[in-house]
Amino acid sequence: MKRIISLLLVSLMLLALCACSDNGAAKTQLPTHPTLTTQPAPQGNDAITMTVAADALGITAKNYPRIDGSTSTLSIVQAVYRAMYGENATGYPTRASKTVPSYRLLINGEVDMILVPYASAEVLKEAENAGVELEFHKIAAEGLIFITSVENSTKSITLEQIRKIYLSYGITNWSELGGPDRELIPICRNSDSGSQSQMDNLILNNKEMHPGIQNNYVELTMEGMLEQVAFYHNGGLSGRPTNSYALGYTLYTYLQQMNEITGIGEHLKILSFDGVLPTAENIADSYYPLANSYYAVIRSDLSEDHSARAVITWLQGEDGTKTIENLGLISCTK
Repeated sequence: MKRIISLLLVSLMLLALCACSDNGAAKTQLPTHPTLTTQPAPQGNDAITMTVAADALGITAKNYPRIDGSTSTLSIVQAVYRAMYGENATGYPTRASKTVPSYRLLINGEVDMILVPYASAEVLKEAENAGVELEFHKIAAEGLIFITSVENSTKSITLEQIRKIYLSYGITNWSELGGPDRELIPICRNSDSGSQSQMDNLILNNKEMHPGIQNNYVELTMEGMLEQVAFYHNGGLSGRPTNSYALGYTLYTYLQQMNEITGIGEHLKILSFDGVLPTAENIADSYYPLANSYYAVIRSDLSEDHSARAVITWLQGEDGTKTIENLGLISCTK
């Protein structure tokens, strides 16, 4: 009996010791997920360091404006981004919505600013119908030019001749322009392109182009227009030469830029227009009749302290002007 009582007492003591041990552990146990004593490092836009130029303009990663535009002004959009974020910044824009689509994005309030040629009558009407007033701020000079193959002996063209070709398809042979006895193939652009907007504004007075041209000879890209005009008579991809030369149109500075990249200018001839050859100087001083401009366009209801207005200030200032010239474009102050 004494042995049994002794065993029971030992068991009770062991249980008491275990209980004390557990309670002590509970009092000193550390939390599984300790509370942080420091704030986390800034994430997203807060972590981005802007350039001195951006700081001076009050532009931050949070208020950087939504910018779009035409294919021909993509280099300016990219230059603005680099000027504000730095040369080594990543994620800068690589595509443009094109002229007319970007105008529509601006009218709908989906972007803050676009860099484009002047709007066509159709776009201006769309803005009016939407109750939107557009502001145009000139940032660079440009010129609509007419081109043909370098092998074509034709040297010039007139407003009357171009209108006759594209409105009524009334000239079909280069001999009527003082050139060779070859078929004249008039290439045109799609309706939402910047060069087509300029063609509508400066040449066609917003009249419909002849359907025989629109249905058979439309080119959807600026680069494609250059290639079509340069090589159409050689048969293009088919490689079957034809007794023809193509006529097309593009923007002066775009051709200069593409020539530096691809050498396409060696295969093209720029035609004089009404006796004036388009050069950077003739376009800058508006001596060339088809000189026009690129604009930074915003909605007039944009607040005065919006960052898009600050970008326009930069574009029209000394640094912006130098940047535009370094891109091979023609500054408005040249």
